[in-house]
Amino acid sequence: MDAATNATPGTNEPEEDSHVQLQLAIFDVTRDAEGNDLEEIKERLRAEFARRGVHSPPATWLDSVASAAFYGKPYIVDLPSALAADDAVPAPTGDVREQLELRRELRNEKLPPGTLPAASEWKLSPNEVTTAEPAPSPGGPPANSTEKSAAGFRPLLVAATLAAAVVLAFAAARASRRGARGAK
Repeated sequence: MDAATNATPGTNEPEEDSHVQLQLAIFDVTRDAEGNDLEEIKERLRAEFARRGVHSPPATWLDSVASAAFYGKPYIVDLPSALAADDAVPAPTGDVREQLELRRELRNEKLPPGTLPAASEWKLSPNEVTTAEPAPSPGGPPANSTEKSAAGFRPLLVAATLAAAVVLAFAAARASRRGARGAK
């Protein structure tokens, strides 16, 4: 790593370096953590993060990492960091090394031209509609205006009110019949 920029070689992103350092720490602790006490694993993780000069992540994240290590499985921070960490020091298990190697192969595989749309076709302009709602009529209110929402809600409110009134009427009629029968 380039000490001057504190970045992963070939990048200028210090965050990428911290992710690789986190991954290296996780790989290191996971190697012999299986079945150990969770608190001990978390303490070893914190110590390894400090040794590598990265801040310890939040407690809930640390719990997840320690739980995975307890089962002998390294938590993967992100794929690029895991690949870089595996390049520096092999991942702690053969299964993980095999999975990372498959990911490397997939990343290096080139699809035939034209398989996917050009990158420029993936970008949407701010005016493009990305929902299934119909386009607004010219000169009418915008498709997601408050007026349209309220207009669509009113019939629902009327129907619900009528349904409640019918249910209450039946309940009242039934109650009056029971009262009449009990009085005889």
